Amino acid sequence: MRNPPRHKRLATGLSLAVLLACAQLWAVDSVVLHLKNGDRLTGTVAAENSTNLIFNAGLLGKITIPISEVSKREIVPASGVESLPKPQSNQAKPSVTNSPATTLATAIPANVSQIPVKPAAPAKPKRPKEWNTELQLGMNLRYSTADAREYLAAMKTTYAHEKVRQTFDYNFTYGKTEQIISANRMTGSSKTDLDLSKRIYLYNLGGAGYDEVQQIDLQYEIGPGFGVNLITRTNFVWKSELGFSYQDKFQSDQTEHITYSARLGELVNVTLWNKIVADAKVEYFSNLQSPGDYRLRIEGVLRYPIFKNLSVNINVIDLYDTLPAPGVDKNDLQIRSALGLKF
Repeated sequence: MRNPPRHKRLATGLSLAVLLACAQLWAVDSVVLHLKNGDRLTGTVAAENSTNLIFNAGLLGKITIPISEVSKREIVPASGVESLPKPQSNQAKPSVTNSPATTLATAIPANVSQIPVKPAAPAKPKRPKEWNTELQLGMNLRYSTADAREYLAAMKTTYAHEKVRQTFDYNFTYGKTEQIISANRMTGSSKTDLDLSKRIYLYNLGGAGYDEVQQIDLQYEIGPGFGVNLITRTNFVWKSELGFSYQDKFQSDQTEHITYSARLGELVNVTLWNKIVADAKVEYFSNLQSPGDYRLRIEGVLRYPIFKNLSVNINVIDLYDTLPAPGVDKNDLQIRSALGLKF
């Protein structure tokens, strides 16, 4: 057999070289997309932006997939591309349009399921603080012709939950003037409120204490009633209460006095200029056994905040009793200052 001419052998060699070069150009690396729903797609990436990618999936054609649905990409060299299994006859080929308006539209085959995005849960409102406590400490000193020293401590704790409010009050004062006791008293009280509506509430009030200067060895009282929220504003609150009071008082002269009274109370809270807060409470006890006799208690507190939880307080308490112990004035006025700490 005669060999082909030399120029034909050269042309054949050049043709084979061109074909090999074209094969190298056309051999693009394949990509395996691992979707979050567990499916995998093999093909090449035709285009991609920050939110979607257009994927050439071979027989499935070009499809647009949200990047958020892709959990992993795997690059497969061109020499190792595996043939994609022929799709089933009942698998529908997705319709793809190349118009600019729909290039980024999501067109995913039936085996690629959309993962629903759950809306973010709304932020829960901050639960109101149920316990609040204020501690007051004060000291009044005077060094003159008659030296005087007085120390006081007071604590008020409130608890509020839904329709129930509980208030605990404690006061202690001790003082001397020229080595003579000028103040030695301690009182404590507890008041429970139960809201029946936005304006009406029931209450029960109890308290006990002693006062050496007023010659009261021990006294305690208790009484229920109801109240009305007359005005409720952010800077002004006014409540009015009506109820009954039972008091048992043991005096230093070894006598005991039991009193049944009707109680009328007025409570006011006002926020003044520059965050100054004023509290006022007036309690009038009318003696049901002796209509001409009564007890009156007026208490006022003026608070000026120094820091967030620290304030300067001025307290005024006036006690009036038409039936005092022998040798004791009917009126007892107390004015004192203290530092208050809230927590």
